[in-house]
Amino acid sequence: MKKKVILAIFSFFVAICTLDVIIALRLTPITLKREIFVYEFGNEISTDVATYINANDTVLKQAKLNFSNVKNEIGIYPASVEYAGSKYDFYIKIEDTTKPIVKLKQIVFNVNPGETIQAYDLLESVQDQSKIKAYFLLDNGKKETQQTFNENGSYVMNILVVDAAGNQAAKLRVKIVVGHHGNYPTLLGITDIEIKKGEKFDTMAGVSASDGNGNDITSRIQILKNNVKYDKEGVYEVIYSVKNDNGNTLQRTRKVEVIKNESEKKS
Repeated sequence: MKKKVILAIFSFFVAICTLDVIIALRLTPITLKREIFVYEFGNEISTDVATYINANDTVLKQAKLNFSNVKNEIGIYPASVEYAGSKYDFYIKIEDTTKPIVKLKQIVFNVNPGETIQAYDLLESVQDQSKIKAYFLLDNGKKETQQTFNENGSYVMNILVVDAAGNQAAKLRVKIVVGHHGNYPTLLGITDIEIKKGEKFDTMAGVSASDGNGNDITSRIQILKNNVKYDKEGVYEVIYSVKNDNGNTLQRTRKVEVIKNESEKKS
């Protein structure tokens, strides 16, 4: 009789524990860590369910994320966690709060009277995840993407770069020298390029130079460095230099990226 009582008590506790496990598995409280999760545009969006909910390890392993409506573009997108027939809704917000980092080609630019300059053409490089626009910031507060300089002389201009989210880079100052007052040479047509493995390019194609007084000195351009390996993928440099009659020298660097050639036969 005593054994039956002990067995009954043991069975009772086993039943209670089993019931607790079932309840824990089926009714484990899942709580969202927050309603909106914010990511910086261009950064990776976490696909770890533990990022979004509070739950035990068993639930975390079985719960599924639904990111079918989420894009890595600026905006707010619905998402959810699904577990045991229940759905827990939240939002993924993609925002861009990073200011562009901008580098000018040079500080002084020489142009001829009547020549129109695009603000964007004065930029050497821009680091940003979204599209940008470049403006001349005028004294009256207006922004213009281009300017025409008709009168001889020197003009100090502010350049403003703004990305698609409205983030502004630090203002840059350039000197525009118009007419026969230039003291610095100019190198044009030196842009970063991408070529396929095995292909070659003419380092001087589209490249020109002026002495700052409207005179063409393209023939004086020297290539100080060219480490491009056309048969090996990688990023290389070509460095150009030119000197005018005033003895002033200008150097510009072009990046050349050799990429995989898809037409190559697979070995």
